[in-house]
Amino acid sequence: MSTAKRQIASLRDEYAEMTRQRIVAAFVEALEDEAVDDISMAAVAKRAKVAERTIYRHFKTRAELFAAAGEWIEDNVFSYIPFTSPDELPEIFRKLCKRFDRHPHLARAIAMTRAGRRVRAGFRRHLIDQHRKAMAPLVRHLPAKDVRQAEALASYLNNVLAWNAMREDFGMTSSEIADAIEWALTTLLKDVRQRDAAAARSGRAGQKAGKTPRKRTAAAKAPT
Repeated sequence: MSTAKRQIASLRDEYAEMTRQRIVAAFVEALEDEAVDDISMAAVAKRAKVAERTIYRHFKTRAELFAAAGEWIEDNVFSYIPFTSPDELPEIFRKLCKRFDRHPHLARAIAMTRAGRRVRAGFRRHLIDQHRKAMAPLVRHLPAKDVRQAEALASYLNNVLAWNAMREDFGMTSSEIADAIEWALTTLLKDVRQRDAAAARSGRAGQKAGKTPRKRTAAAKAPT
């Protein structure tokens, strides 16, 4: 391929990516402004200033567009904050509350509307997986049921749904919400650690008790 043709191909790819990003941004704007359960592709096309068929050239299905919008929101609006320990979650949620405050309509839309829930499905799965990994060292000795409960509570306290419910149902400010979530998470993690330690002690006691009868049996069989 000649240099000129490569340049043309590069410009074409660049323009296609710009169009793709404009479509995603237009979808997110529609979600934030309208906060409705369903957003038509015609409305997105109008906002993006492209033909509706252009959307389907870049996104074969609505699901592809929703997934791309979720990634765009995570990268450009609310931003994923990495963590390795559940003890970091209260401070992370406090930062997220401030970001939700800057985009309250979008935060509510992804929490409450059907379209918003589909948009956040991808990054919620990612966050749930991160919560599970972070909680793993704390729940090594707990039964599977308790582990699931601990993971679920940690994950859903650190969630836009919690922010939205406390804001709308109780009229709480983001600072008050962050304080309440910190209290809940701190209480949860303390209880989880206590339960895991108790389970570990119980397991060690059970192991020792299991060895004792075998020693006694061996002693009983020894010649007198």
